[in-house]
Amino acid sequence: MTRLRHAAIVFTLLGAAVVARAQTPAPDPRLTIADVEKVSGQSGVKQVRRASVPAAGGDLNFVGPDGKLLLMVNFGSAALYDSAKKKTTTFHAVIRDLGDDAFDAPPGNMQYVLYVKKGANAVSLTSYLGSTRPLAPKLTLDQLKALARIVLPRL
Repeated sequence: MTRLRHAAIVFTLLGAAVVARAQTPAPDPRLTIADVEKVSGQSGVKQVRRASVPAAGGDLNFVGPDGKLLLMVNFGSAALYDSAKKKTTTFHAVIRDLGDDAFDAPPGNMQYVLYVKKGANAVSLTSYLGSTRPLAPKLTLDQLKALARIVLPRL
């Protein structure tokens, strides 16, 4: 009975390790945890797989030390960027001196998404909103710009 219990414990621990490993994506050189920590000023940031937590829909998804989503990054083509820029439900204002072209989103009084085009490539960086009132993005537009400046040469 003791061996059986020991074997059950070992298999349980191995199973937990496999699940944890499956939820931790391979590092992506375009934007690292260290990059996000440096720009955000937070330590304990982790990268999580798409759909591993609610709303983690990006190519890269980062959670803060609280385990809640902090940043989502998507990579695409210049054509996707151009299409997004034409949408009145997306476009807010042009951002100067960033990539070949850039704009923030959404329209209104709170922008938490940055779209940037460089050559045939594009990237969007989305900050999640905090839970305290008044609602505000966890990362400022200046922090999103700093992250974009890190990503652009790595595209």
